[in-house]
Amino acid sequence: MFSELSGFNLTSNLSEPPSAAGQEEEWNDAPLERLSRGGFVVLSVFLGSIMVFGFLNNLLVLVLFCRFKSLRTPVNMLLLNISVSDMLVCACGTTLSFASSLHSRWLYGRRGCMWYGFVNSCFGE
Repeated sequence: MFSELSGFNLTSNLSEPPSAAGQEEEWNDAPLERLSRGGFVVLSVFLGSIMVFGFLNNLLVLVLFCRFKSLRTPVNMLLLNISVSDMLVCACGTTLSFASSLHSRWLYGRRGCMWYGFVNSCFGE
């Protein structure tokens, strides 16, 4: 099976068996295309803003929830859960993206990439 899409060659041989269990695929850190330095600066500004404002906004929700007992309703407990989850994404996930965009490359290798995916999946991004 062969197909071509906008200059990208996508090939697949359906007769080949899947890779054997226990064998890891080759990890290639070299990107096909890179953003310009200005693109990484813009990305860093957006990620930094999302990280700071998201964390502070969700921290405010947590503080208000703890301070005012009248807010402790079942529906607000669900909203608090979402807020805490979002705060954890800002603290554990977005910080990795932000630091990497500042350096114009992924800083944490394969295990860091798996951790990043786990954190974002686990905390519900």
